[in-house]
Amino acid sequence: MGVNKISGIAVSAIAKINGKAVSDYTKVMGQTISSTPAAHSPLWVAVGGTKLVYSTDATPTGSWTEITVAGVGSFDDLTFGKNASGTDTWYGCSTSDSKAVAYSTDPTDADSWSTVNPPGAGGGTAIEYGATETLIMGREHENYAIRRSTDYALNWVNSTINGAGNSKATDSLATDGAGKWLAGMGVLGLILKSYDDGINWYKSADLGSDKHIGLEYANGVWVATEEGESINICTDVGENTGTDTWTAINPPVTNRPADAVTHVTASTWMLGATRRNMYISTDNAASWTSVTSLPKYGGGNTNNNAYSLASDGTSIVATGREGYINVSTDLGANWTTVHTMSSNQHMVSVEYNKIKPF
Repeated sequence: MGVNKISGIAVSAIAKINGKAVSDYTKVMGQTISSTPAAHSPLWVAVGGTKLVYSTDATPTGSWTEITVAGVGSFDDLTFGKNASGTDTWYGCSTSDSKAVAYSTDPTDADSWSTVNPPGAGGGTAIEYGATETLIMGREHENYAIRRSTDYALNWVNSTINGAGNSKATDSLATDGAGKWLAGMGVLGLILKSYDDGINWYKSADLGSDKHIGLEYANGVWVATEEGESINICTDVGENTGTDTWTAINPPVTNRPADAVTHVTASTWMLGATRRNMYISTDNAASWTSVTSLPKYGGGNTNNNAYSLASDGTSIVATGREGYINVSTDLGANWTTVHTMSSNQHMVSVEYNKIKPF
């Protein structure tokens, strides 16, 4: 692979070198010039604050590398997608008001992230890329809390929220990849839906708990988790302005679910709960059973709670409170802590480089 940066600047951003077009050169200091970002496949990435940690291993039980990302306020969420050239691109949202969205074609490069500030006030709280090439982002502190981009994060417009009250902070987003979306509005306990690729939003459900809501879609089912409350599933989000039928599933034991959930493969799902408890479903989220808890560290039971989960269909990564990165390769029967953040930074979001749902 050739050099893709000169003096720290991406080749794609340089027009001329010594008065000549970059395209007129084939090498710089003996190295082939390449405008293509570094390719990593597979790639696991987790973020929290200004920290990022990644693994390029197919089975991510080996070493993880952590970096401090330049120019980003504080990551709140992360999603994987493409850019206008079809290049793998990672998009994050930040609690920083002036740098609410960040994106990079090589997240392993701390200096590669660019930022943009969508209209309105408040940092980004959730972001998701859809296979329709649409990005949706939630912002806080506003009546119109959802933004939409169709040009790979460069420009953003307000989505219209219909009949859902003062919908503020968006906790989570999920899409079926065909233009249908859900948004979890934890401040109000609402789930909003859009069936026109994020342009208009309507109430899908009122869970009533006013707790943090986690969302995921795969294999024909939408899964919503309420922090400290029930698990909710829906198999038919209607293309209409009415509410939908959601089924509440009681937590397996008194250690109730948090908001970390991921689809693994076929009808198998994994869920992270309080006190490091983990649960598996093998019937497409209709019922759940306990698996091995995440390892315990320190004097409390919450230091390694799962804040976020990701899977490639075989391995499962759980990023925990206090910066623990845990991996299971046997559907939760065993968990190994493969990395601990040097600053014990909470890692709030982890993703694998494949566009959801898959």
